Amino acid sequence: MNALPLSDIFGLLPPESKVLLMLPSGNSEERILRSVRRHNRGYIISFHGIHTMTEAALYRNSLVVAEKKILPSLPAGQYFTADIIGLSVVTTAGEILGTVEDVFATGSNDVYVVRDRQREILIPAIKEVVKKIDPEQGVIVVDPMKGMLDET
Repeated sequence: MNALPLSDIFGLLPPESKVLLMLPSGNSEERILRSVRRHNRGYIISFHGIHTMTEAALYRNSLVVAEKKILPSLPAGQYFTADIIGLSVVTTAGEILGTVEDVFATGSNDVYVVRDRQREILIPAIKEVVKKIDPEQGVIVVDPMKGMLDET
């Protein structure tokens, strides 16, 4: 089956991992991965028990959901998107900016979508701006670039 990753960790799923396929119908099925390999901008994945194109077509547009515990540890300073979403964001001066509600990838870096009650701030996840990420404390410390926090 072809798979379009919604996350950069898709290729980290080890063979023989138990995953959940969330079907468009709302039903779900537990499956065991046979293999995952990179192909163009996506992946080719196979599952035990799905042998033909006809069988695979039944899972078109399904989501593959995996528990974090089956993934290998990331190097120091790297985080899963799920670890970033929900963190509070404060400036080096102590100003509370809001909470990370989403993360999206650009060609060169991720961007954190931070919201409070009145505004949305897009924070580039680059070392010049993001000074500290501490999921244990639930906080990201940023040093905003000039103009980043200007009201529009």
